Amino acid sequence: MKQVFLYLLLIFTCNLSFGQGTVEAEFDTIFHYKFESLKNTHHKKILIDQSHNTIYSLSYGKETAREMLRIMEEDGFNVQFTNQILDSTNLTSSKPDMLVLHGMPNDKIILSSGEKEEVIYKSPLSNTEVMSITKYVYNGGSLFLFLSHFPGGSGALPLLEAFSIKFRDGYAYHPNFPGHNCGLCSHFLMTPKNGMINVNHPVLVSRLSNDIIPDTIKFLCGAAIFRNPEDNILPFPNNTINFTPTHDGSIDIEETSDSYAGMIGFNFGEGRVIVCTDQGIFRSLDLLIDGEKIPVTIHDPDCDNADLFLNSIRWLAKLQ
Repeated sequence: MKQVFLYLLLIFTCNLSFGQGTVEAEFDTIFHYKFESLKNTHHKKILIDQSHNTIYSLSYGKETAREMLRIMEEDGFNVQFTNQILDSTNLTSSKPDMLVLHGMPNDKIILSSGEKEEVIYKSPLSNTEVMSITKYVYNGGSLFLFLSHFPGGSGALPLLEAFSIKFRDGYAYHPNFPGHNCGLCSHFLMTPKNGMINVNHPVLVSRLSNDIIPDTIKFLCGAAIFRNPEDNILPFPNNTINFTPTHDGSIDIEETSDSYAGMIGFNFGEGRVIVCTDQGIFRSLDLLIDGEKIPVTIHDPDCDNADLFLNSIRWLAKLQ
């Protein structure tokens, strides 16, 4: 099912924090995932937020998500972006079947008092928006929320709490899955055999095709979440560590858990929610770390991340 073509790469520099500075990245422009499309069989609409500080508020955001967006449209989805606040008026008037929030760091606010400056951090989501999104899902809509390791997901905390999701705003690490000299993050190689792909989750129990169940998922440098065990799509292994930054900028170990996951999905009222803590899991990016090119990861020839993405959007849209 997965088709891989030669790479044509356009290079740019992107600030991707791994707790130890920045790395250079480049994006793939050639990979073309082939699958049996559902175009002309439905009229589902996807609304993507770019009014907050998501990846789509960046000039190159859509380029890094090129293949994600193409798959959505190829599968028959009407994809629209919004610069409006996500209140009930916007969600009611636009009538999306799915809302996508991709990356949600806190807003950094500098308060000045004379010669003294104070920095505070605040969620970009207002209380009204949190309530509106929660009601939208409860009444039948779907939410696809992408977070990241510290500090790329903490702005979503009010929304996560509304859905009873626990979020560890740090870096998920396990000694069996070391990272790529990028400090505190693991690069998880997930398979059904090692228990890190839950093939029994409804997202992966496809009624449309038996050929799009992923065998290998690559998950690079994310954070930890947990809710209910049955919600786990991509559970982390037992004894996964959450590294959390402290007030002085150093790193400490907050806890070790057998309950962490990198991706969960669940029903909420009449709607559905998927939360993934690897912001780049479906983006068309290569990271350049110590001279090594690391696909991140939808175009990685050794992974099935595109299969997982297709299953996810179809489940959220109630097409399967």
